[in-house]
Amino acid sequence: MMLLLGGTGLLGGHVLRKLREELHPVRLYSRGSRDWRDASVQDVRQKGAELVIADALDLEKLSKAAEGCTAIINLIGAMPPRAGTDMKAVHVQVVKNILKIAEEQHIQRFIHLSCLGADGSNPGDYFRTKYEADKLVRQAELYWTILRPSYLFADRFPFLEALMPMIRFPILMPVVGSGQYEIQPVHAEDVASCLVSALYDRETVSKEFDLAGPDTFTIQELMELARKAHRMTGSSMNISAQTASNAADNLGKWLPRASLNVELIQLMLSNSATDKNALTSYFKREPIALSDCFQKVVSAR
Repeated sequence: MMLLLGGTGLLGGHVLRKLREELHPVRLYSRGSRDWRDASVQDVRQKGAELVIADALDLEKLSKAAEGCTAIINLIGAMPPRAGTDMKAVHVQVVKNILKIAEEQHIQRFIHLSCLGADGSNPGDYFRTKYEADKLVRQAELYWTILRPSYLFADRFPFLEALMPMIRFPILMPVVGSGQYEIQPVHAEDVASCLVSALYDRETVSKEFDLAGPDTFTIQELMELARKAHRMTGSSMNISAQTASNAADNLGKWLPRASLNVELIQLMLSNSATDKNALTSYFKREPIALSDCFQKVVSAR
């Protein structure tokens, strides 16, 4: 039995489908959705997985869900980061809970999803807490594998969606900082294939793998392409991080759900790219290019 955490997210659906295609029994642990229109829970049952609805910070329920499992797959993450999210709880405490339970129940296999950019050098709570969680996994006495994808896309592109209010700003498009930080968006299908392939591959134990798509964009290039896809005109205007942070603080006072927040600003000031793409070099997979489906992705939602 596989315990899959975060299985109703963008990547989770692809991982669940591939696990079930290979006839792996799966117990999916999810906090569920507050959106009554979200059919992901029903979809899990239709795919033949067991379902546990609970918070990953609930140690007792998580421990019970892990009973009888031989592997744990952790996909939990706060992307895109929202104002007020406790990153340390979502990224670090959840991993502490998993490792404690794995030790107590002698579950030796652990696949952990991190991200490109979580290397201790990038600013912001998102990357910092991801990096802290990775360090905990590296120190664990079990058969761990860490996957580090760049920003994920499939039929949606959550990172791009978070930038959309700036992309669709009338007259001109504000870009935080230089706009020259690089990302390599990677398709969720490709990451799911690598993850399931790694599950029983002993050569992946105690190793980390960078996973990236074939297209490299600067933040500004990506935003300008999306603006063009929406048939919007007007030039780009680079603004300082401090100016953007002040704007985010002021918006947060009046609009609790304002999309521009300090964490998103920090992502725009960070690289999420690699020259050691294990998706092609180790897993021998031809990655799906964002450029091949950009118009569809940018029009989602």
